Amino acid sequence: MHVSKLRGKGDSLPSMKTPESLRHLRIAIILVLSVLVLGTVGYMLIEGLSFVDALYTTIGMMATVGNEVRPLSEPGRLFTVVVIILGVGSLLYTFGVGMEFIIEGHFSEALRRRFMENKIAALRNHYIVCGFGRVGSQIVEEFATARLSFVVIDEKESNVRACAQHGYLTLQGDATSDEMLREAGIEQAKCVLVATDDDAHNISITLSARHLKSQVFIVARANHAETEAKLKLAGADRVLSPYTIAGHRMANLATQPGVVEFFDTLTKAGGVELAVEEMVVATTSPLVGKTLVEAQNTLSSGAMIVALKKPSGLMPGSRLEARIEAGDTVIVVGAPEQLAAFQGKNKTSSS
Repeated sequence: MHVSKLRGKGDSLPSMKTPESLRHLRIAIILVLSVLVLGTVGYMLIEGLSFVDALYTTIGMMATVGNEVRPLSEPGRLFTVVVIILGVGSLLYTFGVGMEFIIEGHFSEALRRRFMENKIAALRNHYIVCGFGRVGSQIVEEFATARLSFVVIDEKESNVRACAQHGYLTLQGDATSDEMLREAGIEQAKCVLVATDDDAHNISITLSARHLKSQVFIVARANHAETEAKLKLAGADRVLSPYTIAGHRMANLATQPGVVEFFDTLTKAGGVELAVEEMVVATTSPLVGKTLVEAQNTLSSGAMIVALKKPSGLMPGSRLEARIEAGDTVIVVGAPEQLAAFQGKNKTSSS
């Protein structure tokens, strides 16, 4: 399946490029190795030395120590002059670019990136947040409060630094790139949240994510009304418009402030008084086969089942005759300890 990359006006290429000093360091190492090979082969051919003796002599000449396993012939001495000049020059160049690499901080950055890549590779059922702007930063804050595992992808160096300061796992690059999504562990990810402020980027990221993992849950941001249908066609499971949500919320705050406050309490991460959770009903759960009213009557933890989610859609708790089946998702409200007791007793697993 071919996935095309869409770019909006003003989009830039990935900003995660190989530092110039790192490129120079690679060249320097190649130069040193080349002189080693040249000197070793030269002494073997000119002086008839063994490989070990030729290598020993070459290293001694490059370091200006002057190691000789035996006196050299005239051609050998002339060749030694070439080895010394090339060897000293390549070593000085390597020392210079090595210092540049360390001073500019690329060495520590390379170690940090390697450490982060190892941590990301170990993640399972995590969340990938594409974009660390006003929307993305709020998503990440909620995840951090709820102690969920997540990875942030952003092109801007300032945003990546801000994530690093908070200790977030972050990758700098273009989230429309398949390789970048793979690096973020999309094969093991539970959900991808597409939250950039560019609709063309969001469509392209959604296409790539759906192409790489057909079962991943994708929540995408639409900055314009006409983009919502395109994002759904691209493979987004849910499409949200920050402006529509903000307008709806403001209207509800004006007309039903108490209701809004109640639901804020339920959904706020880290709430200690009351919380809401989704739980997948296991095949061994005693809830299997019971109606909602029967299931509620068997609960002694104090938690309350407020809705039932089936493959066909969400059923409110008022549908008391609805029967619970294995694999269904129950939405439960209660205090954190009540939810923990409900989950343990009924052998359910958090979705």
